[in-house]
Amino acid sequence: MDLDNIKKDWQGTNFKPTIDEEKIIKMVDNKGQSALARILRYEKMGAVVLLFCIPLGYGVFSKYWEVLAFYILSAILGLTWQVCKIGKLKKIDMLHQGITEISGDFYWYRKAMIKEFTIGLIWFVAFAVIWGGFELVNNSEHFLSHWVVFVVTMSIGFLLVIWIYKKLYWNNMKKIEDSIKEVEEFEKDNIE
Repeated sequence: MDLDNIKKDWQGTNFKPTIDEEKIIKMVDNKGQSALARILRYEKMGAVVLLFCIPLGYGVFSKYWEVLAFYILSAILGLTWQVCKIGKLKKIDMLHQGITEISGDFYWYRKAMIKEFTIGLIWFVAFAVIWGGFELVNNSEHFLSHWVVFVVTMSIGFLLVIWIYKKLYWNNMKKIEDSIKEVEEFEKDNIE
């Protein structure tokens, strides 16, 4: 009889577990930290690749100084942007920041990646037009065959860039976003 009464009392109470900030951060840390570490690693690799692309571009595009100048300036600006993103990502500390700060920094990065992707596509088209224009005009005897090769190569490059962004960045950002939403919902339910 006493056991039944205790069971009824237990079920009748409006028990809400309390959770402290440390437990919430550990929830984010399980899924989000590894995705954040991967994104940070990819950004660092991107900076190294851009650094190596500067001398490589000199060898490939030195035929036309306008194309070379546009390429090197773009690579230097891209390297500066990479360093900025790396600095912002390194500031995210899942063990010592609150969920509001973490989500604010993450959503800044997410918006920055959308802008980067959009500007990158515009840059890709502009560079293709500039470089392709010089190449096609100066090789007029083989214009059609060069034009077909150029369009196919640029299309493959374009699809490769989309695949890289999706595989390396968007999938990991989705994991971090899901972790943040899970914690925010848990905090909301815990407050109510």
